[in-house]
Amino acid sequence: MAEKKRICLLLLIAALLLAGCGEETAVHTSAEAESAGTAAESADTDQEETAEPADTDRAETEQPVDTSSGEAAVDDANVRAAMEGSLMASVEMDETLRTELTEEMLAESEMDTSVVESPPVTKGCSFTLPEAFAESEDIEGMYVTKRYPIDASTIYYVVLGRDVALQLMTEETFKAQTEENFEKDYGEKIEVTIDSFERIKIDGCPAFRILCHYQVGDTEITQLEYAINADKSYVITYSQTSDYDRMEEYEASAETIRLEF
Repeated sequence: MAEKKRICLLLLIAALLLAGCGEETAVHTSAEAESAGTAAESADTDQEETAEPADTDRAETEQPVDTSSGEAAVDDANVRAAMEGSLMASVEMDETLRTELTEEMLAESEMDTSVVESPPVTKGCSFTLPEAFAESEDIEGMYVTKRYPIDASTIYYVVLGRDVALQLMTEETFKAQTEENFEKDYGEKIEVTIDSFERIKIDGCPAFRILCHYQVGDTEITQLEYAINADKSYVITYSQTSDYDRMEEYEASAETIRLEF
């Protein structure tokens, strides 16, 4: 039994390494359970994410930030690829076993086990977008500036199914998976520098705040991501290029992130 358990734990760790939760988040201003829907699970980040965006009727129009280049050096396809870099991939495993192993590993590491024990039922997630930005006509859930792609700042928001193992994500696994996804997307090695990796709480639910940056060609991209782990996984990614500094706007927007129960 000990050997079987060890193998299962290794499988779970491998699953975590395949799970990315960063580069691909969609901008959203108010989410409903129905509107949020479920995002398509995909290990191949070249495929489009199919997460249904939340209702934007209550959204306050403001400017999102994009992962593409600041002066159209990175085209729409590359923007999409960049955003998809860290979306969580699905790994098939018996859900009961996955949950048991996750809870055990969280407990052993003295980490938050609430997402396993009794996650709250959420209806969606909402936040206020920075001023003067509009929803992208090309990519669901993404908001861009009026000067896009010259100003390639974007905000991208996505809703994924429940994944208790997300809580085991570390700075190392995030960095490794994001770099692996970028290599697939761009065909070259792109080093991701993690500026900060924090475990936080949003409306009582465990969450991550991750700030990182990386270089794509001549363009440096900075990304601020929030990933909330509840009965669903909500991911919001703010991105900007070195040509435009919107971090103050992003921080203000992030302060308004709320779960809807």
